[in-house]
Amino acid sequence: MLERLRRIVDYRKVLGTLVRRDLRIRYARSVLGYLWTLIDPLAMTLVYWFVFGVIYSIKTTGSTDIAHSRSQGAPYVVFLLAGLLAWNWFNNSINETARALYSERLLVRSTNLPRELWVIRVVIAKGIEHLMSLPILIAFILLFSVTGDQIHLNWRFVLWIPALILEFFLCVGLGLVMAPVTALVDDFIRIVRIMLRMGFYLTPIVYSVGMLDKEHAWAKTILQFNPLTGINDMYRLGFLSPQIHPDYFAWATCTAITIFWLIFGMWVFRKLESPVLKEI
Repeated sequence: MLERLRRIVDYRKVLGTLVRRDLRIRYARSVLGYLWTLIDPLAMTLVYWFVFGVIYSIKTTGSTDIAHSRSQGAPYVVFLLAGLLAWNWFNNSINETARALYSERLLVRSTNLPRELWVIRVVIAKGIEHLMSLPILIAFILLFSVTGDQIHLNWRFVLWIPALILEFFLCVGLGLVMAPVTALVDDFIRIVRIMLRMGFYLTPIVYSVGMLDKEHAWAKTILQFNPLTGINDMYRLGFLSPQIHPDYFAWATCTAITIFWLIFGMWVFRKLESPVLKEI
């Protein structure tokens, strides 16, 4: 395993070239180019905000406890956007890494590059798109911080750094499993898509796990084992009230699960590499 890691580091310049190629291809024939990185999440955020923040908003007589807990006291659109951007990186990475080996099968077979690069390059390219979309979140945070009192900017913005690192390694670990399995079993990509659709609603994006504190504590515990729960918590704490405490249990499970998937993914990839080369 250490030898494979060393080879990946040795070919880092090639990895950079592959990432730049992916980004160029994505925007090569696009008129708006980079703007799509902002338009897509903004459009989806407005749709989810309208459905869950307006149509399905919960009205309570003389109390705003439920509405407050749904977005942990932050403006719902900001809370929603922070979770949605993190989800988009995860969702796009898993979808693309699942096809990473088969879609590039000619190059995978004919070059002597570490084949993990074909997975890692997808996660990095999608990660760059994720970073390019963050200005829209920052703009909403600044807008609400100037016009209202629901945004509480604080030092916990630095938690974006570990959140980005954990999500990167989580996507790489899962991708190293998805890519070879999908290359061998074509039906697996359909299972992945079903799981991702389910995963969206099992991730605290349009709601907060704080809503489950009292009556459904068991459901909160289940959601805390979703690694994206801890990642989303890190993303959001920088604009939440200091009275909102970090979900340390979700952080711990996120870190442990991410490490597991990374190690397991490297092991699976190494075991299936030879059968995949014969298949493709």
